[in-house]
Parts: sequence; C-alpha cells; structure tokens
Amino acid sequence: MENGNNIHEQVTTIVAHARGLSTQDRGDYVRRACGADETLLSHVLQALGDALGEKVAQEQGFWDDVAAGESARTSPLETLEGQLLGRYRIVRKLGSGGMGDVYLAERADEEYQQRVALKIVRGGLFSPQIQSRLRMERQILATLQHPNIARLLDGGRAPDGTPYLVMEYIDGEPIDTYCDRRRLSVAERLQLLRTICGAVHYAHQNLIVHRDLKPNNILITPDGVPKLLDFGIAKLLDSRHSAHTLAVTHFEYRVMTPAHASPEQVRGDVITTASDIYVLGVLMYELLCGRRPFHLVGTSLTDMERIICEQEALPPSAMVARVMDESPELMADLASHRSTTAARLQKQLRGDLDNIIGMSMRKDPERRYASAEQLAADVEHHLNGQPVLATSDTWVYRTRKFIKRHALSVTAGVAVVITLAAFSAVTYIQAQKIAEERDVATAERTRAEQISSFLVELFELSDPSRSRGNQVTAREMLDIGARRIRFGLNDQPETRATLLGTIGRVYGSMGLHESSVELLQDALDSRIRIHGERHPEVAQARAALGLALCERGQLDACSQQLDAALAMQKELLGADAVAVAPTLLAHGRLAQLRGDLDGAERYFSDSLEIYRQHGQDRTSAAASVMNELAGLYTYRNDFERAATLFRAALDIDRQSLGNDHPQVGIHVLNLAFTSQSLGKLDEAAGLYTEALQILGKVLGETHPLTLDASANYGRFLHRRGDLAQAEQVLVRVVDLDRKARGDQHPYVGHDLVSLGLVRVDAGNAARAEQDFSAALAIYGASLPADHPFAASALSGLGRAQLEQGRLKEAEQTLRQASQIATKSLAADSPQLAAINSSLGRTLLAQDRPSAAAPLLRESYPLLAKAQGEDAVITKRTKEALASLE
Repeated sequence: MENGNNIHEQVTTIVAHARGLSTQDRGDYVRRACGADETLLSHVLQALGDALGEKVAQEQGFWDDVAAGESARTSPLETLEGQLLGRYRIVRKLGSGGMGDVYLAERADEEYQQRVALKIVRGGLFSPQIQSRLRMERQILATLQHPNIARLLDGGRAPDGTPYLVMEYIDGEPIDTYCDRRRLSVAERLQLLRTICGAVHYAHQNLIVHRDLKPNNILITPDGVPKLLDFGIAKLLDSRHSAHTLAVTHFEYRVMTPAHASPEQVRGDVITTASDIYVLGVLMYELLCGRRPFHLVGTSLTDMERIICEQEALPPSAMVARVMDESPELMADLASHRSTTAARLQKQLRGDLDNIIGMSMRKDPERRYASAEQLAADVEHHLNGQPVLATSDTWVYRTRKFIKRHALSVTAGVAVVITLAAFSAVTYIQAQKIAEERDVATAERTRAEQISSFLVELFELSDPSRSRGNQVTAREMLDIGARRIRFGLNDQPETRATLLGTIGRVYGSMGLHESSVELLQDALDSRIRIHGERHPEVAQARAALGLALCERGQLDACSQQLDAALAMQKELLGADAVAVAPTLLAHGRLAQLRGDLDGAERYFSDSLEIYRQHGQDRTSAAASVMNELAGLYTYRNDFERAATLFRAALDIDRQSLGNDHPQVGIHVLNLAFTSQSLGKLDEAAGLYTEALQILGKVLGETHPLTLDASANYGRFLHRRGDLAQAEQVLVRVVDLDRKARGDQHPYVGHDLVSLGLVRVDAGNAARAEQDFSAALAIYGASLPADHPFAASALSGLGRAQLEQGRLKEAEQTLRQASQIATKSLAADSPQLAAINSSLGRTLLAQDRPSAAAPLLRESYPLLAKAQGEDAVITKRTKEALASLE
C-alpha cells in the first residue's frame, strides 16, 4: 500500500484525539481532519470503530454519519416527516446510512394503499460521487426482479433537487435477530441461507456483486421470507476485467463492514462474485455457532488486515468447543437459541458444515465455491443427507452418508444378510447409488463452471486488448455468444439448451426475430434430444418458438407450435397448471392477429383465471394478460372497460418492475390510446410523451415496440389535426418498421394504412392509394382475407378512389370493406362508421340520395364522437348530410 507508514501515523494521531471527544464533536473533528482524503477517512473509521467498540459504533450510526460528511444534528431532512414527496407522504424516519436517510412513507393519492421506504440523500451531499452512487443503486435495483430482493419502485428528485429512491418497504428484522428470537434450529437456519444464496446467485447472474451481506442487510418478514437489502455499495461488473470481476471505486475508497469483509476487500483488490461467497460463509458461521470467525475489536488496522487476509478461522465446531471451555453459560445460551444443547450443536457442525463454511471462506477466491448456487446445492445435499462437494470424496465418507440416509434399510440388511456374498452384493449396490449421487453433484458443479466460463469469455470481449479498441455492441456480444453455444457445450446438453433459449428470447426482445427463431428452434431440438418428444421442458420450448414465429409473421407455423405446446402441457401438467397460462396468452395473441376476437377473448380470460386460482393475479405475468384483454376491448369500442384494465396492469407493473421497464411503457401507451378514443386529448398527449420516453430510453428508437408507440403517436397527431407532423412521423415509422420486421409483416401494413389516411385527409389521394394497395398486398400474403386489418385498408382505398372521382371502383371497394367489418366489428365501431360514411358519399355522388342518407345519418354521430368535429372525414360527412336537405 503506498504511503502506508504515513497513513498509519495520521490514523493513529486522529484516533487518539477523537477518542476524547463526544460523539457529535467526534464526527465533526474526524471529517475536518480527513478532508477530501477518502482513503484516510476509511482507515480512521475502521480504527476508531475498533477502538470504541464495534457494537457501540454501529448502534450510534457513527461511521455512516461521518462518511456522509455531516452529523445528524445538521440534517434538514428531519422536517420531512408528514410532508409530501412526489406521490408519497413521509411517515417517520427508519434509519440512516452513508448516503442519507431512509423514511417510511405511504401513497398520498387515492389510487391504492401502499407503504414504501424512501432513501433520500442527506441535505448538502450532492457531490458527484454521492449522486453517481445513488444513480448506480437505482440502476442496479431496476435490473433485479426477485422475490427475495427488495424492489425499486420509483425514484426522482424533491423540489429542492434532493434525489431519492422509492423502494419496497420490508417489515422485518435482521436475520440473526429473527433466528435467535424464534430459536430456529440449525436445519431451519440453513433453509433460510439456501434462499438467500438463491437471491445472491440471481444478482450474480445479472452481473451484480452485493459486497455488504451482513445480517442487518438481510431482513426476514413475519412470514419468514428473507429479503436482501441495501445495494447502495453494490457494483455492476467491470467489463475491463471480466464478467466475474469489478474494480474498486474510482477514488479507491473501500466501502465495507470489516467483520463481514473478504480478504480481497480488505486488501483493496479487484472484487469478484467470490467475495460474496466468502461473506455468505461468514454469515453462515455466525448464524450457526453464534460467534464471528475472527475477533477484531481492539485490534489495530494493520492487525485487522493481517487477521482477515492470513489467519485461518477456527472451524465452527471448534469455535463451539472453545466457547464451551471459556464460558459454559454463554455457550448454553447460544445453543438454546438454536433449540439444542452445546454438545449436540458441536456434533451437528462437525464434518459437512465445517467443510462447507471452510470452502466458502478460503483465502484464495479461486478455491471457493464457483457460485452461490453451488453453495446452496451443498447446503441442500447436507440437509438431505447426501454427499457434499466440500467434503473429501472418500469411500468411507460416501458409505457413511448412505448408511445415515438409509439407516433402517441397512440395519434390516445386517440382521438378515449373514453371508459374505450377500454383504458384498449390498455393498456393491450401495457403491453404485453413491456413485450416481457423486456423478449428480459433479455434473452440477461442472454445469456451474461451464456457465461461469462462458460468461467470463463473453464479457472479456470488451477488454480493449481483445477488441483492439473497437466498441463491442450488445448485438455483437449476443452473436458471438450464440455462435459459441451452438458449436460448443456439447458435453453439457442441458446447459446448452438453456443458454440457447435465453439468448433466443433476448434476440426477440430486441426485435431481431429471424435470429430469435433460429436459436429457439435449435433450443427445441436440443430439448427433444435430451427428454424425448413429450416433456414439460419440450412444451415450454415449443411455446417460446411459437411466440417468435408469431412475431415474425409466420402465423401457420406459430399455430402448429402453440397447439402442440398447449396439448402437451395439459396432458403432462394438468389444464389448470400455472405453466399453461403463458401458452394460453400466446394463443390469444395469435387468434387476435388472425381476426378471431371471440377466440382471443376466451384464451385471455382462461389465462387470467389460472393466475387467479393460484393467487398470482397481482403479478407481472397476470398484468400482461390484462393488457392484451384490454387491447381486445378497444377493438370492440369498449374504451372505459379497456382503460380500467390498462390502469390495473400499469399499477401492478409499476410496483413489480419499476418505471424504467418496457412493459410499463406499453401500459402507458395503451392508456394514451384509450384517453384519445374517449376524447381526452390533453391527457393522451402527456401519456404518449411518457410512453415514448420510457420505450426510447430502455429499448432504443428503432425497436419494434418503440416504433409501434411512434405509430400510435402519429395516429394521435392525425386525430388532433396536425397532418404535416403526423405524416412525417408515420413515414419514418414505415421505413424503420420494414427494416425491423421485414416488408411482409402485418404491422408494416397497419402503419401504411395509417399513413394513407393522413395523406387522404391532406389532399394527396393518389399517393394514399399507393399506401393502401401496398398494405393490402401485405395482408393478402400474411392474414386471412376477412381480417379486420383488410377492412381498414379497403376503407382507405375506397376513400382515395372517391376523392379521385372513380366512383364505381370506390363503391365496389367500400362494399367489400363493409362486408368484412360487419363480421368482426361492433355496430358502433368508428372504423365501420368511416366505411359507411365514405360509401354514403360515393352513392350521393352517383345521384342515389335515398341509399346514401341512412348511411350518412348513422355514421355522422359516431365519427363526431370518435374523430371529433374538426376531422376531415367528419366535416365531409356533415357537408353531405347538409346537401340532402
């Protein structure tokens, strides 16, 4: 460490003076003495905490206050209690941290009741480092959607510019307190730790390392659900190293809790996912035996670093033995909080648990568990009496584990089987089963290592020494990853199939449907080779492929895959299984694309009912179904009912996904459309702007979903009468949509119809006719002849022919449009009204007023309501009616 002696002298001087001050004066002095030197501040806080007694320092929040740069007495945020911040009313202060304060708050509007935790940067702390750290925490939390990780719900700035985060409020207590107060057994504590390992593994899969997994950051709800908190010092993995590594903060300030820090954190080395594995081992040590692995209170900074980096911790069972010798009463109390005796606790910890914790806490990160998932698997194997990776795989060990699991069978066998031959046979069978268990454990470890290796190699591509200074885009990384998976991992077929499916779905979410179909087909073939034709995994792979084919516009192929998937799931899992609901949703989307609105409604309703039966009607998956069902209601002109469902879906996804998510953007967009349809144009304008901002930021300007939002905005501009801007927006959408989806996709035709309608109203009927004809050609190749989309295109084409004076052609075209629309649309549909209006004007132009009059009279009020009195088609209809009088 550079200037180590100088820093040590400064630390010694500052700590010596600070110890004689009051808590309040001590904080001010330490901050002044350290100035802007964050490294010095880090060392002083560690040394001072040890000198004063770690527990006292933590209880007073002293470290956090000084690190934040001011004492609690100067915080202006105390006055926030009872006041409004955005949509939330502050109730009371929950606590303080290095970046600021956390408050309990509740929704102040009348939408629904909700309690949240508000993290607010303490007044005056607007340094670039603090603001960057808050933005980083928001970005990290926005990517994490896991039932055991506290969710980010919202964020923003107070009127004075103070940034804040809105997070899920967890009504719980720290895991150590929870376990001790309920006197949970060792097995019950291990079950909690397995769940926590799952949440940590999920974060690691999302390329995030927590770095501060201490008990206070893991709360347990009254229902016994663990929740991982405080990603304020977590870091996204640094691409300059690999997918498993991250750099120390840019100003070399090592943020950590010494008692729960890994050797590499203490040394200031590059932090990896292995650092969280180490801290999970420390947490397990503390929860199981009631003591920490190292005694740090009263040690100097140098000694603390030496202990953590060099000294091996006593195995937990040996720690229990030491405490029994030194303080039998204390050990008896610790054991009673684990519903056992000291002797039994020592016996429970000796062996597997000693080895699991020891492997987690190895000094060399490379020798720890390869992942939190692997650690959780070893804990599960121990609970099930199976061999664990952390214990030497000897014949005696394997046999002992088998006998322990099958004690009754072995006892009966010994009583009955006397001869040596029979004993040999039993031993052989045991050895075979044990070998199978060993192979399963080895396969799990190999799978974790394969995925880890794949991620490391993939993200190393962003290393300048590998990319030669070229920027590597997300698309390029996906392409490279897809190639490596397809031509590798042949000895790990399950891993290969899983990664193919994942990357295939990511391609689809990026609008790259051709690549998506290709990989999902490969994933399906792999699943069939592994499981055979009939298996739940095969059914799920068929459903994913069907969705991708649907997005690509290959509706017949989509139908084949979805039909096979649904039939297989109902046969293997039951008609009401949760896994059936997403497949029903996909079937509903296909039916709607084909114009079968009644069939689509049945599929959507059945899907939503399954979620309700399983108590999952407030999940993001259920919100997707609500969104589709609401969209169906808009086709039927039931905009009030649609708006209610859209709002319900939006509320669910805002809570579960946060604001910066494409699904939230889609819900906002759909609400904008319903507001427009109800004539609430000012409200619609704001919603369109919000939707475009969300989708453009998250997905990019050229993503198909963003283009759909832009197309809806173009139609809104048309409705508002801004024809020039509407045409400009829709021309761009058509051009980009052709590139994104292909020339023959139905949605390209839909956008062409919207553009044609704008051009008809702008007086450019000849150009509009080209748009409508192009749309009809697309529909003819991709949709049934009587699809509602075709009715819309024929309606526009008839109007263009009418405006050009080709009355016979216009009448024939419009009658064909009316015939299709009458089958699928409601009698009061604005689309049907537009057809009848144009047909009525065509008949009137042919001197057939008696045939024209009823059509004009029926269509005018519907158009006035849906399009507005100022719309061109409404004005033309009104003029035609006036000429009849």
